[in-house]
Amino acid sequence: MDRRLRIAMIGQKSVPARFGGIETHVDHLSTRLAERGHDVSVFCRTRFRPGPADHLEADGIVQTPRGPAYKNVHLLYRPSVNTKHLDAATHALLCASETVIWRSYDIIHFHGIGPSAFAPLARLSGGTVVTTVHALDWRQAKWGGAAKRVMQRGEWAGVKGSHGVVAVSRIMVDYIKERYGVTARYIPNGAAMLPPRPPQSILAYGLEGDDYILTVGRIIRDRGLHHLLDAYRRLETPTRLVIVGSEFPRTRYTDELRSMADDRVIFTGDLYGAALEELYSNCRLYVLASEVEGLPITPCEAMSFGRCVLLSDIPENREVGGDAAYYFKTGDSNELRDALNNLLEDREAVGRRQLR
Repeated sequence: MDRRLRIAMIGQKSVPARFGGIETHVDHLSTRLAERGHDVSVFCRTRFRPGPADHLEADGIVQTPRGPAYKNVHLLYRPSVNTKHLDAATHALLCASETVIWRSYDIIHFHGIGPSAFAPLARLSGGTVVTTVHALDWRQAKWGGAAKRVMQRGEWAGVKGSHGVVAVSRIMVDYIKERYGVTARYIPNGAAMLPPRPPQSILAYGLEGDDYILTVGRIIRDRGLHHLLDAYRRLETPTRLVIVGSEFPRTRYTDELRSMADDRVIFTGDLYGAALEELYSNCRLYVLASEVEGLPITPCEAMSFGRCVLLSDIPENREVGGDAAYYFKTGDSNELRDALNNLLEDREAVGRRQLR
């Protein structure tokens, strides 16, 4: 390392990762930079701050003279206006303004196209501003026309107003070049290669290993969980379906999914760390039915544990899975049902896609 850099990260909800792909990305990136000796600060939204001291300890957060820290990463909790449209934007505006006021960072790294709308403001700090484009969020079903236009404007500001742009998929590298004439650096998402965990905590769910299908991620309509449940409930199989994740804030979509589920379906809520690693290690099959993605991390994690994966055939999933995955037509629950049925009946087909 030539010198110790002061680095700030803006856009994520919080670390350690408890919420989604961006938080997982920032968790790994920030802690690894800190391991290399850099002074890393992650701006977090105050409402995601753990409460009692025992929660802090369980999350690996310790108190230091500079405040709370996680694996030598400084956690800077700042408020936001907690509404669907203003949460990320108000938090990013406040954090970007703080970098300008204190002028204490060599690098300000924005994550996500919404928060990166304030990249031009952060440039006034004198630091180098970087934006990572994790996904084209304006494509998500939850955003109306006006919100989509605002997010596209933020995308433009982030791409054109940063000193450097990172894209996590080749698809987005091409998109950024074609739309904005900017050459983004391609740095894809990945997963750590960890040793498989034997079945222990999953026994509490009535699982023994190799007897369930797994899917992991935030519960939002773009993940296609309604297609997965529609396909699964028409399968005659004792193999369980385990859905890891939650919807926050909760909407009628969660209730819709639960009404579609029979008693073979297990909703675990959010799981991380050893518990999630154990679920990956022992699943029969991993499924991701998404209609919209950036470059999804969960299939990378499933494949890192040697699991067979079945993915919707959107380009982003094909970029992740390549020849190592099986695919079905996006949004087609009949084709998904057939694919699930074939893989559950054909152990050799599953074995051909297991990477360990």
